[in-house]
Amino acid sequence: MAVLEICLALLGIGLLIYKWSTATFKTFEKRGLYFEKPYPFVGNMAGSAFQRTSFQKQISELYDRTRHHKLVGIFNMRTPMIQLNDPEVVKKICVKDFDHFPNHQLFVNPNERLVSDMLNVMKDQRWKHMRITLTPVFTAAKMRNMFTLMNDSFAECLQHLDTTSGAASGKSFEVDMKVLCNKLSNDVIATTAFGLKVNSFDNPNNEFYSIGQKLVFTRGPQFFKFMLCNAAPKLFNFFKMTIFDASKVEYFVRLVVEAMKYREQHNIQRPDMIQLLMESKKETQDNWTDDEIVAQCFIFFFAAFENNSNLVCTTAYELLLNPNIQQRLYEEVKETKEALKGGSLNYDAVQKMPYMDMIISESLRKWTLAAATDRSCSKDYTLTDDDGNKLFDFKVGDRINIPISGLHMDDQYFPEPKKFDPERFSEERKAEMVPYTYLPFGVGPRNCIGKGNRYALMQVKGMLYSLLLNYKIEASPRTEKDLWGSARGFNFTPPSGFWMQLVPRN
Repeated sequence: MAVLEICLALLGIGLLIYKWSTATFKTFEKRGLYFEKPYPFVGNMAGSAFQRTSFQKQISELYDRTRHHKLVGIFNMRTPMIQLNDPEVVKKICVKDFDHFPNHQLFVNPNERLVSDMLNVMKDQRWKHMRITLTPVFTAAKMRNMFTLMNDSFAECLQHLDTTSGAASGKSFEVDMKVLCNKLSNDVIATTAFGLKVNSFDNPNNEFYSIGQKLVFTRGPQFFKFMLCNAAPKLFNFFKMTIFDASKVEYFVRLVVEAMKYREQHNIQRPDMIQLLMESKKETQDNWTDDEIVAQCFIFFFAAFENNSNLVCTTAYELLLNPNIQQRLYEEVKETKEALKGGSLNYDAVQKMPYMDMIISESLRKWTLAAATDRSCSKDYTLTDDDGNKLFDFKVGDRINIPISGLHMDDQYFPEPKKFDPERFSEERKAEMVPYTYLPFGVGPRNCIGKGNRYALMQVKGMLYSLLLNYKIEASPRTEKDLWGSARGFNFTPPSGFWMQLVPRN
């Protein structure tokens, strides 16, 4: 009898959990919006949630199946979202009628220290004031000074390759580009954002690198806690769980706050993010707290660490698959070096490499870093077509999904989308591009700050310049043959690694 009661109790609990996991699945049926059948707990995101495919591939395939609908309902775990499949609708929601959709949706625990203070998580006037404060930080003049710090990290990376691989002997060698670029990205962030000089090539166990690895939420325990927070935020908050270890977060808070105090006391200036934020804080009337300032440095682990590393890797991957493109880029790199007349690479020289820019733009299209971006409806809004006919009524609280990877891989906008073709971004052909179909850094006022991307692009261009000047990139026996199919989770990183063969140039 007791066994039967236990079984019935378990069955009842299981039924309640199932009901909870599917409770939102009637949302679009009631509102007359087309949607694909969701699955309990994971909605339409089973592949990426269970690490069977990449988020980019999943979003792209979902978009491809539903692109004949301007709007389609999707379920991110249990969360209903309205996906915008039409670039004109994207323009209306994210630009023209931005005041109805001014914020990102909140995926993370609002009690997570620093996270709720990051620019991309802030809302409404608080976000607007912080963006005004930060905009001067990312001007070309400020990035020009910061590039000198990056150059030191590029040199250390190349020295590591020369001394540890036997490259000096002229022999080619195999390298996991992801491991290499993670260390480089770490060192660049340390010096440009946190004012800390580290060399993760000579000392891979340095504290900054070790702690930073534990704060990347796209893999490991953080990834699963992030998914749990997304699926069951109330449960997550009830048990006072956090995605990030408080002691690790405290390390970065202490690092920045102590650096600011020391610089103020000793009148020290350095062309890094801490200095720029200190100057911006003095120039604004907003009384930003230390945590709010530190959070803008902390965001580099979310916006720059994995993304910048992945962009170098995917671009290098395409160069080894397309030797003619690699050779043409190498010729441009050589011309740039000659124009420098023995001087070091600088920000202005990086901006004068048009073919480099075309290649990275195409890499950002094919291997987009952010599979999607989002908005949250703050005021009821009726979407109409050009003739004034109603398409859909958005309600306060509706969550919006913009399928960036889907648009980037749509053959209506980019013929032969799986072909790596930098010529799409030549001056002659850029004018043919349909507006709001190429969104590598987001869209509208909520896009990546700084015509944003300046920081990311100068790091990637600087590294590729240094790499190609010294090495030819070729496939190795362990090079992944199907990157699109093998990548998992949020990043285009194959489980086996980003293995490549580097051949020293004479």
